[in-house]
Formats: sequence, structure tokens, C-alpha cells
Amino acid sequence: MQVRNLSLLFLIPMLFSIGCQKDEPDNTKALTGLVLAEILYNPYERITPPAEDTIQIPLTNSDYQTGRQYFPKCFGNSGNTNFYFFRKAVSSNNKKLLINFMGGGACWSNNNCFGKNTTTFFNFLNDVPDLFIKVAFQGILDAENPSNPLKNYDVLFIPYCTGDLHIGSNDVTTYDDPYVSSDPSAYSHRGHDNVLSVLKYIQSNYTQVTDVVVAGQSAGGYGAILNYPHIRQVFAESARFPNFNKISLVADASNGAVIDGFFTNIVKNQWGSAQNIPDWVVGSNYLDGTPSIRDYLSKITTEYPNDVVGQYTSAFDSTQRWFFNVMGIIDSGSPSYSDSSSYFGPGDAKDVPDLPDNGSNTPSNCNWAINANTAMSNTTGSKYYFYRAPGDIHTITTSDTMYGLSSNGVNFNTWLKSIVSNVGTPTDVDCSAGAGSHPCTDRNFGANSLNNSLGRATSQDSFDNDKDLYETCFGP
Repeated sequence: MQVRNLSLLFLIPMLFSIGCQKDEPDNTKALTGLVLAEILYNPYERITPPAEDTIQIPLTNSDYQTGRQYFPKCFGNSGNTNFYFFRKAVSSNNKKLLINFMGGGACWSNNNCFGKNTTTFFNFLNDVPDLFIKVAFQGILDAENPSNPLKNYDVLFIPYCTGDLHIGSNDVTTYDDPYVSSDPSAYSHRGHDNVLSVLKYIQSNYTQVTDVVVAGQSAGGYGAILNYPHIRQVFAESARFPNFNKISLVADASNGAVIDGFFTNIVKNQWGSAQNIPDWVVGSNYLDGTPSIRDYLSKITTEYPNDVVGQYTSAFDSTQRWFFNVMGIIDSGSPSYSDSSSYFGPGDAKDVPDLPDNGSNTPSNCNWAINANTAMSNTTGSKYYFYRAPGDIHTITTSDTMYGLSSNGVNFNTWLKSIVSNVGTPTDVDCSAGAGSHPCTDRNFGANSLNNSLGRATSQDSFDNDKDLYETCFGP
């Protein structure tokens, strides 16, 4: 609900104050009109793709080469049925393009696809005003910030409304929403289909492009990673994109520390994603093996060795820790489900057990942090770079905090420029190598009673021992 609240909080007070003006002189009326026009101006154009279409992408999975059929749609609950995406054109015939995947959680069970307190994905796309993009997202989407390395890029913004990390192609008939009298015939995890509709649009409208950046935040970061090979092959069609020069990938807060069986039981079976996995990059039947985001990224860097890939996380990302715990709760089936705000616990993960047991897949604060750190350190590729920031704040690239954040003395925006703009030399950045006694926890943490009291990123377990999370999970 955060995006909806942001847009309303921004618009309502401004419109109310403007509407209550009385007997103002003419120049005030003119000024009021200009202010109102600026507030309501939306640089994003909504684009609604056909409900059914096909796409051909050369040198990909066989059905994509001959004509892959797809069906763009949202999950199917009220206020979340019709998929559309947004385009912001900075200039006519722009040769630079940013493809940005929106975040918003995930769902795979009655326990977290429905409920008033336990729904864990963005499920109200059709209820929010189009202006929410301008209001809620800054950072790399802010064309007015002169420090933004992507300010001159056109933007294709892919909303998130399917709960499947933008990679599903499945309609599920067994879901049961307890708050409606009658469910639709099926709920849809069609995130990959939605992406294909955007790629079809690109094939017709961006043939002049030279430079491309693919980015995403949280669930959108997974969408950027998992769909990257298909995006990459679209631009590899030299006859259609004769001036294409380079492409880079920026994955923000999507590190893939998940429970055992996640890729088979959820990504493959529940979301129907096996047909969407790029076999020319990762091989056939990939989801039946031992897949991971680390391995998937490493295979991308092998297939496309000239593409620069950047991956970001805060060391103790509270939302990713919380989702890891949600996976464990649903997987265990205990306690029995109730639609209560206490069922999954606070969203900042402060009540999740630490369990510093060396990075097993048992959901815990420490296991998420250890696994995420190990995965980034072990991802291969001569042009793969990671940025491990201090603290526990979730995502960075759609917030203006990206301009002031530093880790081990490296400003995040400076690092980002080296990934997407060939400005400077990319490096791996790790907060643990920074100066000071607590370089991975003493900044960039959320405001809650425990963090505020200790002055560092912590949890209830760690706080009770007068420790931060780094001290608990990684030692002194």
C-alpha cells in the first residue's frame, strides 16, 4: 500500500490548499494554475498491449524463434486485472533506453496471495493513478536530477502486478480468496508474458537505440535478471537494431537467498516458468537441477562477456530477510494460517530469529545475510561487480538516497556510473572493508526502536545481547 499512500499524500493536501483559496488576485490564480499543472503533469504515457499476441526473438528457445504466443494480464483480483506499461520519452528518436522492472513482493500460496494483512505482493495496479510513477519513484527515474547518470534515457517502466518475479506464464485454478464470494475461473501469474509485450513494443519503436540499461528493484531486480537473456537477444538482432552498441544490467536488492525447492516448487510448478528459462544460456531443464541467482548470473556473464553487470544489496536488507522467513513459514505449514498482521511478523524482520549457523537454508536473519554475501562474492564474470552497502534499507536505485550513500568510501552513484556509463572503473564494493568499528551497520538503517536505540542495524535477538547483526552473524 505504500505507493498508493505516497501518491495520495502528495496530491490531496496540495489540491485541497489550492481549492480553498478565495478572492485571490489574478496573478495568484495564474500561479495556482501553473502549480497545479506542474503537480498533475505526468511524463509517462500509458501503453496497453493487445490481450494476446506473438513475438519472434532470434537465437533463443525454439518456440520464441518461430513465434511465441503470450497473454499479458495481471493477477486477476479486483483492481488488478489489466496489464499496461509506461513510456517516458526524453527526446524524439532517443538512442538511449532504460528498461525498469518495478518491484512489489511475490506470492505463491493462498497464505500470501490473499488476505487483508498477509498479501505479500503489489496487487492493485489498476487502482493507482498513473501519476504514482512520478510521485513514488526517483533515483534513476528522476530526469530532473543532474547527477542521475540515466537522466537522458527514455524509460520503459514495467509495472508489477503478477506476484511471480516477472517470470511466470501460468493460470492457477486452485487459488481461493476468502474475501470474495466467487473467485475468477483462474488467477494469473503472467509476468513473463507482460515482459514479452514490452519487448514486442521495443521491436517496433526503438530500432534506433544504441545504449540500453536493464534495471529492477526487489521483485523487479529478479525480473531484470531472469528476463535479461531474452532482452539481450532482442537487441542482438542486428538487422532490426543496426546501431546497437552496449547494454548493462543493474539488479537492486534481489539476491536469491531462498528456501530449498523454491525454484522447482514455486518458480517452475506454481508460476509455470520452465518454458521461459533461456536454454541457450543455462541449458535445458534448468529448474530441475540446482539453480540459483548466483549461478544464473554467472551463466549470463559467460554468455555475454562484454555486458557489464552490477548487483546491489544492503548487508542486512530487512525486506529480503523478512521474505526469506515468510518462505519458511509457508513451507513448514506451521503455525496454521490466520489473516493477521502478526502471522509473518513485522516487515522489518526485527523479530526473525538470527540463528547464526553458517549459512544453511533455514530461514533466519544470519542465514540470509551469509548466503547473500557468499552468492555475490562467488558470482563469476570479468565484468560482474557487486556493491554491498551498510545497513538494512531495502532497494536504492529508485530513491534519491542513492546520491549520498557510500560503502567502504565509494559513493553508490559513482559506482553506478561506472556500470552504466563507462565513467570510471567498476569495482567490487564491500562495506566490511570500510573504516570504523561497525562499517556494515552504522548507517543506512531503518528507523525502529531497536535500531534507533543501538544506533546500528540490529534485531531483537542481537539487541538482547547488545550486538548489531554483523557482530552476531559474522563475528567481531
